[in-house]
Amino acid sequence: MLAQRVLTAVVGVPILLTGLYFGGVVWQLIVFALVLVGLLEFAHMGGERVYLDYLLLAGLSFLFLTYSGIDQFGLTAWLVLQLFYYLIRAAFGGMYTWSGAINLLGVLYVAVPLSFLWLVRAEYGFVWSIFGLVVTWLTDTGAYFGGLRFGRRKLLPEVSPKKTQEGALSGLLAALLGSVVFALALDESVLQALILGFVLSIAGQVGDLVESAIKRERSVKDSGSILPGHGGILDRFDSMIFVFPTLYVLLSLFI
Repeated sequence: MLAQRVLTAVVGVPILLTGLYFGGVVWQLIVFALVLVGLLEFAHMGGERVYLDYLLLAGLSFLFLTYSGIDQFGLTAWLVLQLFYYLIRAAFGGMYTWSGAINLLGVLYVAVPLSFLWLVRAEYGFVWSIFGLVVTWLTDTGAYFGGLRFGRRKLLPEVSPKKTQEGALSGLLAALLGSVVFALALDESVLQALILGFVLSIAGQVGDLVESAIKRERSVKDSGSILPGHGGILDRFDSMIFVFPTLYVLLSLFI
């Protein structure tokens, strides 16, 4: 399993970083692929309650809205139109509106937060996007190996039985150390980097637990199988679903 994870990272990380470096259309295509596959994985987990046409139309339209530049009118129009479409589709499509509300969750959980991968790159540049990725990866790696070496007390066993408090703390410490190195290497404020790293590391671990809770409710081990050793896109990007919207908000406050 570890060998598969490493091999997938060796292949996937350079592709991700290359797209992030060039930005523009290249990064848009990569983010589009992530959102599309994420929505399909969510639809698979949701089962018969999911309207795939709504999920793709609402989710991808929000992504394209971010590509063109979000303004108040565009966001308001999108909120109204996608909600109306869902209500009409559910009311007249043979699905009760309440039980089909999982479709709304799919758009808000997958398409909206992953769109911030583009927004952070477009508005704050390559370096801060790298910061978000590095903090996420250091948190995941530190939590994984720290949990294996020191893990004793369960973090949230009813959601994710294998995660430990010691692993979570190891992930946080790894993220903080990486944040300091980032600040010193690029002559940024160490205090600011530490604050960002702390908040993002916590956000990433919460995102990981949220996806575990979703999978446990749906009784599935992985959201998909497109990434050997990791599972699906939602399994690999579950932390970033929380990290990049949080990073965008923090950067809007600090910069």
